[in-house]
Amino acid sequence: MKLGQFIKNYFPECDLSAHENITLSEAWGVGTKEDLNKILSWPPNVFMIIYSLLEYTDKYRLMVSPQPHFTWDYQQDNITVQFITTEWLALISVQSGKQNTSSISSYINLKYALGEVFSSQNFDTDIYDLMNTSTFATCAIHLLLAVDELFSDVDICNYKLENRLQLLLLMRQSFGIGQRKNLADNDCKLGFVTYKTSVPQTGLTLNNLTHSLTCIKPSVLPEVVANKHIKQGYNKKSYNILFLPWPFTIESDAFKPATSQIKMDGYFGSFDYLPEDKYEPSKFLQAILATLHRCGTIDLIVFPECALSDKTFNKYMTLIHNLFDGNAPSILSGTFGSDGSVSTNKAKLSFVGELGIDTIEQSKHHRWFLDENQVRNYNLASSLDLSRKWWENISIDRRHLVTLHTTNGVKLCPLICEDLARQEPVAQAVRSVGPNLVVSLLLDGPQLDFRWPGKYSAVLSDDPGSSVLSVTALGMTQRATGLGHPPSRQVALWSEPGGGAETLKIDEDGLGIVIELELKDEPMWTIDGRKKVKPVLRKKKHTTVLPRDANINNTNVPNLQTELRKIIKKLGGIK
Repeated sequence: MKLGQFIKNYFPECDLSAHENITLSEAWGVGTKEDLNKILSWPPNVFMIIYSLLEYTDKYRLMVSPQPHFTWDYQQDNITVQFITTEWLALISVQSGKQNTSSISSYINLKYALGEVFSSQNFDTDIYDLMNTSTFATCAIHLLLAVDELFSDVDICNYKLENRLQLLLLMRQSFGIGQRKNLADNDCKLGFVTYKTSVPQTGLTLNNLTHSLTCIKPSVLPEVVANKHIKQGYNKKSYNILFLPWPFTIESDAFKPATSQIKMDGYFGSFDYLPEDKYEPSKFLQAILATLHRCGTIDLIVFPECALSDKTFNKYMTLIHNLFDGNAPSILSGTFGSDGSVSTNKAKLSFVGELGIDTIEQSKHHRWFLDENQVRNYNLASSLDLSRKWWENISIDRRHLVTLHTTNGVKLCPLICEDLARQEPVAQAVRSVGPNLVVSLLLDGPQLDFRWPGKYSAVLSDDPGSSVLSVTALGMTQRATGLGHPPSRQVALWSEPGGGAETLKIDEDGLGIVIELELKDEPMWTIDGRKKVKPVLRKKKHTTVLPRDANINNTNVPNLQTELRKIIKKLGGIK
């Protein structure tokens, strides 16, 4: 493929015939797609083109496997990268309205690198041939790493307006440019530029090359959101999760053949999962009260896959946000429901956003498939024919990958059941984004390290280096006795980089499990030799919270609310 055609794949409206020399625009453009110089003046656009070029040609391997035309000099080349980064920041400062008084306003290194890569003489040359020339390959990688460095200080939870790049990002967002989904201005049918956290410390892929940005293929739509929850307490590095493995009981008639069956061989059927919809505010508030007594703060409340209806989720969300007066912990739950002839299965995440309570949904990406062993294991033969194979009756919507950024450095991605196990297309996106926390919501049996959740969690803990929490409902672990196993209370599994998987068990009569984590700053290197310290979530301890831990006799809802408001105010959790 020729370079000109490659560029027009991403910016089809660009008029390459009018391009002569690099003349960077000091006026910021709102998604300009016709003028190549204006396109190149916004760094994520350059990142998208070069990242995709390196992926297409597989030439990023030259970083560790030199050829006669290319050898990476860690010290000298990264000095050049820093020069380009500094000049690009100077350009962005002018674009964002700062008066140009810089001595580096000529942008010599930046214009040279852009000129060598995006010269009109290159447009009719094959990209493989270009990557086999020393100057083009070197300048292309310099530009990619410079953009990556440029975004290393961006914090979407705390926009510092003295950081001119963050100011420009805010300006672009105010004009409706979709920063939550794509930082670049390219045609999204070809992919997205988005934020990145963890860098795998093994292997050799493009994920090993960048610290701050990555590209996602168009099959998965990334959405990055900021949690404005203000962390309370002295230890800002703590992160406490209250996991509620509800429901505690699941009846067999929650599984039923769908009224509208899929048109396939009669050996296959489709089923709906529609459990009893329970709203239990007293238990919910007791668990929160007990957790606050135990560890002082809650950052995230988690329910398993299909634990709540949308209506019940909204009730819990309203209840907790009213209690915490605008500074509530986030809630993540699997939700169930129906939409016409199909069921719905989504992860719903509520958090404190820019303008108050914000909620985002992520649909399940893969259908559950129940075979004879599973129907037997979960004792469902009275509901589903044991001799058939059953597909979950859900529609597969546009694949999304939500990443929640918190003020203290947690980058959380939710997944639903099968999405953890299936490698395409979502797992590839997770590895690219590199969240430091993946929470997988399951409707599954006991969470044991040798079962499939342990296997796939370990993969993500190795690459990209995520800590992974998989959770299931107690009602399902109690049902999983049909193959001769006793009822289990092993409802969660924790996996972290460099450590083995650990099963988390809820004690008898427990309301939930409190998982106390801490963010540890740990070094990570890219294959070009750049080192940065990144936050990694490490588990400190986990304990069951019991009704008695709430330390209250009258457990009616108004009394619990009154007691909680006193505790929250004392802890500083009310604004």
